[in-house]
Amino acid sequence: MTRRALLLVPPSDDVVIRDYYCSKTSQARYLHPPLDLAIQGGWLRDAGWSLELVDATVDRLAPEVALARAVDARPDLVLALAGAVSWEGDGAFLEQVARRTGAPVYASGDLFMEDPAGMLERHPFLAGVLTDFTSDELVRHASGDELEYDALVLARSAPRPFQRTRGSRPIPVPAHDLFVDHDYRYPFARRYPMAGVYVAYGCPYTCSFCITGELGTSVRPVDNVVAEWRRLAELGVRELFVQDQCFGQPRRPFDEVLDALIEADLGLGWWTFSRVDVIDAELLRKMRRAGCHTLILGVESASEEILANHRKGYGTDLVTRAFALCEAEGMRTAATFILGLPEETPASIQRTIDFACSLPADYASFNVAVPRAGTRLREQALADGLVERDVEIMDQSGFEPVLDTRGLRAEELVRWRRRAVLSFYLRPRYLWRRLRHVRTGAELRSQLREAWMLLRNVTLR
Repeated sequence: MTRRALLLVPPSDDVVIRDYYCSKTSQARYLHPPLDLAIQGGWLRDAGWSLELVDATVDRLAPEVALARAVDARPDLVLALAGAVSWEGDGAFLEQVARRTGAPVYASGDLFMEDPAGMLERHPFLAGVLTDFTSDELVRHASGDELEYDALVLARSAPRPFQRTRGSRPIPVPAHDLFVDHDYRYPFARRYPMAGVYVAYGCPYTCSFCITGELGTSVRPVDNVVAEWRRLAELGVRELFVQDQCFGQPRRPFDEVLDALIEADLGLGWWTFSRVDVIDAELLRKMRRAGCHTLILGVESASEEILANHRKGYGTDLVTRAFALCEAEGMRTAATFILGLPEETPASIQRTIDFACSLPADYASFNVAVPRAGTRLREQALADGLVERDVEIMDQSGFEPVLDTRGLRAEELVRWRRRAVLSFYLRPRYLWRRLRHVRTGAELRSQLREAWMLLRNVTLR
């Protein structure tokens, strides 16, 4: 008899992103396919499991409808996403799923990364937690494998040290076909449908506020990446969100992947993250030839003190150089910022806003610092008394900050973030730049919709 697995994204009132151990409320209405579920779907399907998907967030399902669909799937196993931003609703919904389906419910999400065994003890409706979504340990466990697990933490198991990933790791072709017909949207996409992929998992850098630097780094073989991208092209996918947190590092494997993608000439457009101290003209040219049109770069702050204290490893001079380089190479850019790190003051935020407006960036994302489970920032915030240990629900989008700084109360950061967004996006020169860079009708419609939702959210909340 074929075993059935349900891949599940719980319902939410807002558009909530929960994958890759980083949950937040969408600042406009963008939402990408959940990478965790697509990859785990590949492992399960490769082992002979049949798959069902219920993404109640993208399909905007009411809780009772989503629950009915989960029950109708008659799963033998449920793998669900959950997030610190939405755990109050996620936890209650998953408990109902466990009770109504009778299937073991496993979860992946940021709030499990600090103390997975403790979370399982406090929430006994969960059968286990997956702390590396690229691993095959869940399907091995479901197949009766009794070996020691590094990435899968089971209920009633003893706590153990977190294991960092490393080396080269291939994966089966993910279950992208389950997601293609859903209305995932992203402001950087020029065409649809879109999909999410990765080349290297984790990150070799350890910025204090980010969980991905604590995961280690594993890189996929070239042929493994190209086989997935070919399958996506066959499915009719037009655009990819390459969710590498630092594209181009380590350099050699990325050069080899880019060379293979250029040769394959699959006609896919894509965007990704990198660092200002990793990119150079040669890398950008290869990325452009392989289809990359937009690069997301972490700026974080204009304060050299904040950048140094939080292990960024570069200053504003390299930021300015990197954005000028992207401009010269014809690469669209998105600058990301974090407001409200512990050293933040009104003066440092204003310098950051002014710096953001001085960059030739096509987009800017202003986030608010949150002490994520498993990060060095959380350790620091707890030690300094800036946050209580029992705070589980948090959202970097800035709608409900939880972290005071040494010079600002958390609620003041909402007003500062609003000022930052309006200062950046409502400049006439900037608006003209955005219009000049639009390439397709689908992109224009997406840009207008996202702009309206961003401004509505930032002014009405």
